[in-house]
Amino acid sequence: MTDAAVTALVFVVVITIGRLARSRPPLCARVGPLADSPAPPARRVRAHQPLVVGIACAAIATLIAGPMATAIVVVAVLLRPRLTVHRNRRRRVAAVNRAFPDFVDMLVLTIRSGCTPVQAIRTLRGSAPEALRAAVIAVDRHVADGQRFADAIRILAVELGPIAQPLSDSLALADRHGTPLAPILDRLADETRAHRRRAADVSARQLPIRLSFPLVGCTLPSFVLLTIVPLMAGTLSSLPGFSR
Repeated sequence: MTDAAVTALVFVVVITIGRLARSRPPLCARVGPLADSPAPPARRVRAHQPLVVGIACAAIATLIAGPMATAIVVVAVLLRPRLTVHRNRRRRVAAVNRAFPDFVDMLVLTIRSGCTPVQAIRTLRGSAPEALRAAVIAVDRHVADGQRFADAIRILAVELGPIAQPLSDSLALADRHGTPLAPILDRLADETRAHRRRAADVSARQLPIRLSFPLVGCTLPSFVLLTIVPLMAGTLSSLPGFSR
């Protein structure tokens, strides 16, 4: 297949993907009373962005480096939203894992001061760590709407992930059966702090591996160019066949 054919094929793929992205309306436009209303101009302009960006990047890559670079650019453009979502999810999980032990300690102090679990959640909705505040506010909102606390507290595990499951189960069990919370929360606080320490140790052990990439990519090539290459050039120049 010639370069022109490969380029044409890449353009066809980009145009097809752009049209599919443009023709698929968002969920809010497919469901609800506003389904028949036309999209505003700004939304229609945003719908053309994947097509325009894909064609522009493919054309520039084709002119500069050929069809192979075009394929790489197209793949990068298509995978960028997924990679961004994955990176944001990982950052959110890391932020929750770092802040959750502090939240458990705050909850223990609030309950030991004489508050019930419901009152403790209501008290902490404004002072909880930022990564957990939305989940705490959601629990308090469901309780204010009339939902039982044992059912509303399940939102913590749903919103924050597996790290909040023991706390959610403990608070639900205490609300249903009246089990004492103080020893359970003390143990949970110790476990969450130990989990955060283990995560910090793992991150510290991974640091040399992360530093090896700039070392290999930047320092090693410069060392080869400034040290090894002159030595090899001097050695080769001293040989009879390579002398001037």
